[in-house]
Amino acid sequence: MITASLDVGSVVLVLASLSFLGLGQSAPAQGLGADTARALPELAAHWWIPAIPGLAVMALSLVANLAGNAVRNLLARDGR
Repeated sequence: MITASLDVGSVVLVLASLSFLGLGQSAPAQGLGADTARALPELAAHWWIPAIPGLAVMALSLVANLAGNAVRNLLARDGR
């Protein structure tokens, strides 16, 4: 369970990277990487448009890793 929660961050980053490169889900499906890639032409004028999906990827990865660490610490404190 702990390993799975720690791997969620890696999976989110890999899926976002693949969809950013155009190798992810098909067109009607939304992906954070695809949203970032579509917004790149707007980067100079509106920096927040591609930054928001990138921050969402970072936040999702961080929360998953922190949850895994919390579970690991909780189980280690109980002596299991």
